[in-house]
Amino acid sequence: MSSSSTRTSTTRASGRTAAPTGALRLLQATTALSVLVLLAQYLTAGQLLTGSEGVEELHAGGAVALHVVQGLVVVAAFLLQRATRGPAWPTGLAVLSFLIGFAQAWTGDHTSLAIHVPGAVITTVVTVWLAAWAFTGARRAA
Repeated sequence: MSSSSTRTSTTRASGRTAAPTGALRLLQATTALSVLVLLAQYLTAGQLLTGSEGVEELHAGGAVALHVVQGLVVVAAFLLQRATRGPAWPTGLAVLSFLIGFAQAWTGDHTSLAIHVPGAVITTVVTVWLAAWAFTGARRAA
């Protein structure tokens, strides 16, 4: 016998469902991890600017880690959107951040810091915004 109180989501009058715990927790975990990887990127970037040796490989490895984590954010945002029939903009923003991350990595190898640094700022703003929404607004918006 199944009761509606045992479900991980409930239907609201608007036709949306409340955020399922699993999808919401996945988005929260992936966005938090994304912010931590960005923090590591900033630390290694600072060391690069001061001329520290051997940091370039760490920074490059961090870029790969960021791509992987931001890809997981895209998946998590999509799963939450699909599970709740919530707004599409978080998934769109996650995709934008994912794509900007690749452009950002390319500019780090092929252009000057005048392009790479503003790209890092854009990536950071979008990533932190998504993380903040995942922890504060996702449950209300779902």
